[in-house]
Parts: sequence; structure tokens; C-alpha cells
Amino acid sequence: MKILKIKEGTKKIDSYQYKDRKDIEELIIADTVEEIGECAFFRCSNLKKITWGKHVHTIGYSAFFGCLSLNSLHLPNSIKYVGSCAFEFCNGLTYVEFEDNDEVVIGNSAFAYCSRLIYAILPIGLKHIYAETFYACSKLEDVFIPETVTSIGERAFYRCEALVSVSLPSSLKTIPDEAFRYCDHLPTLQLPNSLISIGTYAFNGCYRLSSIEIPNTVNTIGLGAFSQTGIVSITLPSSLKTIEKSLFNFCLSLESVTIPSGVTKIGDGAFANCKRLKAVSLPSTVV
Repeated sequence: MKILKIKEGTKKIDSYQYKDRKDIEELIIADTVEEIGECAFFRCSNLKKITWGKHVHTIGYSAFFGCLSLNSLHLPNSIKYVGSCAFEFCNGLTYVEFEDNDEVVIGNSAFAYCSRLIYAILPIGLKHIYAETFYACSKLEDVFIPETVTSIGERAFYRCEALVSVSLPSSLKTIPDEAFRYCDHLPTLQLPNSLISIGTYAFNGCYRLSSIEIPNTVNTIGLGAFSQTGIVSITLPSSLKTIEKSLFNFCLSLESVTIPSGVTKIGDGAFANCKRLKAVSLPSTVV
């Protein structure tokens, strides 16, 4: 079998129903299908093409995990839920596009370890990017994040080593722990004025990140958040009270830092191994 046609009248493709089938190269889903069960096409490694039915609303956990031959995905706005790990380890996938959809939820690790994914267009209407959505998508260069997104999960873009362009939505309040860790081709990033916190190791290992402007709304920056980056000069936000441990550790290009007057504590090793650091403006309040 090369083409699998799900017959009309089918409402659900059962969990594990086609697991490990190597003979399926093309999938055509009938318009009556509403749900694809968990692991339904798990490791169907020769599956190259999917034609979605008009009424599919749920893609279950790991439904297409390890479908190595999938090259591109165009997900219709009928889909309301993409389960955790749904397309994890789809190593042939290069392009993902969602139609606009204000009801869609994309679960944790949905596209994790898609090691050849280059472009991703998330739908206008999406509200949350959950943890590890694009974890270790090492070829991902560009991702469209709509203005409707209000939160990004931990390690959402961890080890997206080729990422060179990302625009963060204006309503974002938090960049969580390790969100962009080891995005080592990211040259610059504009942080929105809505932001209030930056998590632990959020930008650690972004070696080419040479410029970043932190808005004065930010009052918390986690341990090692900018360690091992290429930042040359930085002004910390006026609302900041504490500079955490190892914040700029091994920032080998860092030359100057302006510390606001409200800072009362600087953690151990905050500027350790910053060999080019020439100017640090310290307020009298620091203990």
C-alpha cells in the first residue's frame, strides 16, 4: 500500500491504529474524520504527504511522531488541538504553516527535534506557545509569532541554533527559563515594553547576540540569563533590584554595563570572565 484513504463515515482514527506502518507514503483523510488518536501514525517513516479532511479538529499525542519523510505541513483552521509531541522527531520536515485560528492549542514539544525544520508560521489567534514546542530544531531560521500570543513556555526555542529572526509579541510578559538558550546565531532581539521578567539562562549561549535593549518594565532577570552571549554594551532596567549570579559570566565581548540606582545586590560571578569589561557604573546602594 502506498496511499491510505480513510473511508467516509469514519469519525476517529484510533490510537496506535497504523503505528509503525512502513508501507504508507500518502494519507488522505476523509471529511467525516474529526479526531486522530494518540500514536495513530507513530513512526510511519515513509509517510510523505497528508491531505486533511475538512472536519479534523484533534491531533492526538505523538500522532505523527517519527514520520521521517514528511517534508511540509499546512494545517487547516479546522484543527483546534495539536497534542504534545504530535510531530516530534519528524526529521524531514522543513516547513510548517497554520491557517489563522483563534481556538487552536499546540501542545508541549509538538515539533521538538524536527532537525531540518527551517520555517514555521504560527496562527494568528494562538495564545500560548507551550514548553519545548521547537526544542532542538537546530535548522530553524525564522518563526512567525503572532501578536495574539501572551506567553512562551520554558525551553520553547532551546537549541534553535540557526534562528536569526524572531519578533516577540507586544503583550508578552515573561521570557521563561532557557527559552532561547543556545540560539547561537541570533544577532539581536527587540524585547516588548510589556515584559516584566526574564528567566534563568533565558539567552545563555546566544554567542552572536551582540545587542539587546531591556525595557524598564523588567524587574527580574534570572541567574545566567545573558551568560556566554556576545553583548558589547548594556543598560540594565531602572526597575531592577538584584543582579543575579553569573548574569554575564563569560560575556567575552562585554565592555560596559550601566547599573540602575535601585540595585542593592550583585550576585557572585555576575561579571566573571568578562575579560574586556572596562566600565561598570555602580550605584552607592550596592552591598
